Amino acid sequence: MTGVQAPNRLLDFADLERASWRQVLRQLDRMVARDECSYLHPSKRWEYPWALELAGLSPGSRVLDAGCGASIFPVFLAASGMTTIASDVQLPPRLDRQHHVFVEYIRGDLGALPLADSVFDAVFCISVIEHLEENGALMALQEVRRVLRPGGRLLLTTDYGEDAAAEIWYEGPGQRFRVDWHLFDEARLHRFLARATGWKLDGPLDLSVDWERMRPAMRRFHGYPYTSLGLSLVKA
Repeated sequence: MTGVQAPNRLLDFADLERASWRQVLRQLDRMVARDECSYLHPSKRWEYPWALELAGLSPGSRVLDAGCGASIFPVFLAASGMTTIASDVQLPPRLDRQHHVFVEYIRGDLGALPLADSVFDAVFCISVIEHLEENGALMALQEVRRVLRPGGRLLLTTDYGEDAAAEIWYEGPGQRFRVDWHLFDEARLHRFLARATGWKLDGPLDLSVDWERMRPAMRRFHGYPYTSLGLSLVKA
């Protein structure tokens, strides 16, 4: 595509140099530096600012970080004035206490969230669904749809590669290992979106990529040859 970037797109390193994104990343870096539990994975340096920009939230919005892990992101959301709930099957330490904000941490599976219907303005699901089988990921999307208000938005990111069936290895610092989760490629993504009923993709989707350049660039960035994909989905 030319001109304005598609909202639904692959990681773009140029985004990381934008002033608004650098401001978000500086705040996240300061938060991570204050505790020993949270960690800001390199890909999330793109995924979090992308999701925040597309969410378009204001203080007081009610948000869910679904599959939060030990992420600093729910703390960032709470510090930005959001009413924040974070869920995972294994809850992290209460990171919010170290930052003098409140996050409501709830133990729950993405396929059966212990939450009421239609209560969230936005849900963030950042680098989670690639760790689920396809049917499980679709079930998770239906649960997220249930807890979103009409017109609410899901900000979803996932790992995206050239060939989802290929054998993929981590080759960054530390131990080399084979990836055992489920990447999306173009064919799998379109099949998945076709099965994700009740959702509308908010804006164009741009999957254009030069894999000869992307693979080595991503290996340098985070040790893997794949990239990240961001999707903004609206509850239809």
